[in-house]
Amino acid sequence: MQSASSAPLLDPPHYGRLLICASLAVFAAAMVGILLRPIGYLSVFWPANQIALVLLVRYPRLLRPLGLLALFASFVAADLLTGTSLWLSAGFSTANLFGAVCGWLILRRQSERDLQMEGQYSALQVFFASGVAALASACIGGPVSAWAFELSLVQGLMMWWTGEWMNAMILLPFLLALPSARKAVTRQERMPWALKLLPVLAVVGLEMTSYMVGNKVGSLVFSLPALLWCALSYRILPTAVITMAVFVTKVIVISSTMGFVPSNFLDAATFRLGITMLILGPLSVAGAHAARTELLHRMRYQAHHDSLTDLLSRNGFVQASHSLLKRLTHEGSSAAVLMLDLDHFKRVNDSHGHASGDRLLRDVSSALAESLRPQDLLGRIGGEEFAVVLPNISFLDATTIAERLCQTVRSGQFYTAHNKPLRATLSIGLAYSQALKAGDSLDDLLREADLALYQAKARGRDCAVWTAPR
Repeated sequence: MQSASSAPLLDPPHYGRLLICASLAVFAAAMVGILLRPIGYLSVFWPANQIALVLLVRYPRLLRPLGLLALFASFVAADLLTGTSLWLSAGFSTANLFGAVCGWLILRRQSERDLQMEGQYSALQVFFASGVAALASACIGGPVSAWAFELSLVQGLMMWWTGEWMNAMILLPFLLALPSARKAVTRQERMPWALKLLPVLAVVGLEMTSYMVGNKVGSLVFSLPALLWCALSYRILPTAVITMAVFVTKVIVISSTMGFVPSNFLDAATFRLGITMLILGPLSVAGAHAARTELLHRMRYQAHHDSLTDLLSRNGFVQASHSLLKRLTHEGSSAAVLMLDLDHFKRVNDSHGHASGDRLLRDVSSALAESLRPQDLLGRIGGEEFAVVLPNISFLDATTIAERLCQTVRSGQFYTAHNKPLRATLSIGLAYSQALKAGDSLDDLLREADLALYQAKARGRDCAVWTAPR
């Protein structure tokens, strides 16, 4: 029977509940593995070690003596329940748990993205970690299985190591990717459902073809091109699920004809190593694709957002406003454009330093964003100047929002970089169109709002001024 940081910790449950849940999970996985083993030999597919490893990565508290004892007892209980002797079960369970702990020692220092299989080299890191963990486990499990099944030491070591490594590469990427909550949207994800299903349908078609051909040279890799297509089309979790399903099926089907037993030692070992190497391909492509998508998303965000306040930058605001006004013009809807200026901002920098000015900009930006509707656009268009587009709004509501923004800043609690209270006020100019027409442009509305802003400053600041509605 074969068993296998800065870890992204999940919300920690009560320790007693954690022990019970972890023990049950490992026990259930061990029972599944036992059901899949040939009579008188090790399991064809053994998921329990990988579940134990992921539990250690997610919940390092299980590495306490009581936690390790609970996991060990789960392995032993599954063996004893199915007729394995106590001493043999103790040897197998020690090997299983030792491999899981060794895998944890390697994976615990990986980044959160790598532990969710979304890094460029995540698959290679898991490949290396699982290979070392499988070898460590084989150093105990190999001699035990050699003694139990009357094998040579080399046969015992190789059968344990190759089986454990294959199991890890099949199951571990899926288990690691499970907690990922990333919602990155790629162009492929916006495609129609029929087109999105093509890669997985290709996998199914090529897999069926490989089984019709039989265990011929090359049939093992028939579905590899379709798996690579999946890696480029889907996020990491669906790719890991598809890859796992393909290779678990291969292992179970081929083992029924080949027999993963010592008499087929060389064939079984080379088959397992071949499966292990093949899995690396689609998972590496999926990880690199996820890292590239994340990088492009971050670059796109930085190109359209202000690095200090996280609001839309001038360029991002202009692009978003053009798109919004174009839609509103087509609908003949109303819109208001506001120009906002933080009063006497230069005095803050001169009196309290630029760090205080930066803090004030960030805090005022947060206050403004919280005071607007979800559909409104807010951007920092330069220095202490902001702009807002209010779509589908009446003139009265637009002026009410403008006055509310002034009141929000006027009554807000702001502080310097040294946590001393700081007073701030806002001047606002508002331009309004009751029904946008083809000739209306963002530049025209901004110009009108800017003129109204200068009138607000002339009136003594800390107020909102608006032009007559169009």
